[in-house]
Amino acid sequence: MDRQDVNVTTVIGADTIITGTIRAQGPVLIDGRVDGDICTDGLLMIGEAAVVVGNIYAGSVICRGMIVGDIVASEEVELLDSASLNGTVRTPVFLVDDGALLTDNVEAAYETEELSDDEDMSPIRAVA
Repeated sequence: MDRQDVNVTTVIGADTIITGTIRAQGPVLIDGRVDGDICTDGLLMIGEAAVVVGNIYAGSVICRGMIVGDIVASEEVELLDSASLNGTVRTPVFLVDDGALLTDNVEAAYETEELSDDEDMSPIRAVA
């Protein structure tokens, strides 16, 4: 997804430093530095020169910059080739381009649980 495809409602510019929690609705673009958590129900885009030191809670995250903190996304997380992440990712869909740096771990947001022990039937799986 490209910036031109999204109607961004919140922008943190390249020369801006924010200290504290950001709470927003809709798409957010970070090109500067944020020292604190970011919470949005929409798409969070982190630019190539951007730095986020804090946890991220979003619908989706597309990162080209640096994140030091954990990410929880209800839809997906994408680390592009210039991205660097030092933290845990919790999301149902996780995409990583060649060249992206990931330190720590990834957790599946939804784990399956078998509901049938009958060998003759294929197991029914539930999303937890």
